[in-house]
Amino acid sequence: MHRTIPCQERSFTIQTQPLVAWLREAGPYIEQFRDKTFVVLLSDSDPTESHVSRLVEDLVLLNALGVHLVLIQSTRHAIDSYIAEQGLESAYHGHRRITDESLLNRIISLVSQHRLTFRGLFMRAKHRNRARSSLISGNFVSAKPLGVHEGINHKLTGSVRRIDAEGIHRQLQAGSIVYLDHLAHSPAGELYNLASEEVAAETAVALHADKLILMGETPHCIDAQGDRISELALALIGTTQAHQNDEMKRRLDAAERAVRGGVGRCHLLGAGIDGAILTELMTADGTGTLIASQPAAPVRQARVDDLPGLIHLLAPLEEKGALVQRSRDKLEAEINHFFIIEQDGRILGSAALYPLDHASAELAALAVDHATTEQSIGSKLLKHIEQQARASSITNLFVLTTQASDWFKERGFVMSSVEALPENRQALYNYQRNSLILQKEL
Repeated sequence: MHRTIPCQERSFTIQTQPLVAWLREAGPYIEQFRDKTFVVLLSDSDPTESHVSRLVEDLVLLNALGVHLVLIQSTRHAIDSYIAEQGLESAYHGHRRITDESLLNRIISLVSQHRLTFRGLFMRAKHRNRARSSLISGNFVSAKPLGVHEGINHKLTGSVRRIDAEGIHRQLQAGSIVYLDHLAHSPAGELYNLASEEVAAETAVALHADKLILMGETPHCIDAQGDRISELALALIGTTQAHQNDEMKRRLDAAERAVRGGVGRCHLLGAGIDGAILTELMTADGTGTLIASQPAAPVRQARVDDLPGLIHLLAPLEEKGALVQRSRDKLEAEINHFFIIEQDGRILGSAALYPLDHASAELAALAVDHATTEQSIGSKLLKHIEQQARASSITNLFVLTTQASDWFKERGFVMSSVEALPENRQALYNYQRNSLILQKEL
């Protein structure tokens, strides 16, 4: 049997083109993340079933794509709500909550409720997606008392003593998702309340995780003007903290600990944004703040193995006439002239520098991936090209363009002419293409 739908009655409830475009953009990331280990701090800032259910669906999907996941559940908001409802005062020393026996008993109940809710939603997502993974918990974290600091007794508040990295790795290799919380026993059998951010950071360091993802109520870091910081170098965390709220400061401290401990990258995301993890990981722009020891997308010299990605980047612009067409053989022969920006295996931008004579050079093939809205990529490439030119004692930089003259004028270029080009470049000028010529003195 088969079912047919008359053309006039056909109705699409989903828009296929955005889905196809997203899958094409996500493809390189999916392959890049296979067999990688991600540690994820789960926030309870939005505990509604519909929100948590969608998050669980995203996590199950990542696991199905080959990502090893370790999850740490925070109940900070639930604890704060309980304390407020009871009219109690929450004692803190710095960022650490002081936990007495009565509060610990309530935290045990809250952690158990979150665990059972998450397990139920995981089971539903697992069967809906026909996934094979299991959700595993255990004594993977051992604690120690925080003790007395500056005369303050922290009572049943503890810190991480040890992470059983070997045990967690065994579960990950078996295809399981590991689920942890912020309660842990000491070797003496005493139960302590730990900071979930610390548990996440120490777990990521112990596992040599590829990424630490810290979800929270605040979606990203902001600068002094209140604008989103999409990428933050490790060295700038200190100066950025002054503009953040306390919740974000805790995550920044955890991110710094993790990155300094060898974790490749850390992402700070908003738990209230639907699909935040997938958008952050599978698109060039993301939604949160990425923290790394070095800029996530530095400019580097192109290599022959970059050719497939470079061709993919340049082809749409060549088809529109914005760039001169180059064959694969020509690109390979001139690869040493090219510089690229790469992130997670995807080339986001390119530029080439061609010396014309002892004092002049041409900037060519400046291109930015159409899927990214990151405005700094083109500027970053231009700055690098200018630095390379100055290092070679170039004093005049030319660019030929048909569609981007205003962009170059905004960055210090002025209109020029064919006659201003060195003779060897004049001879190659394509009068049929009629490119505008701009020049910048370095």
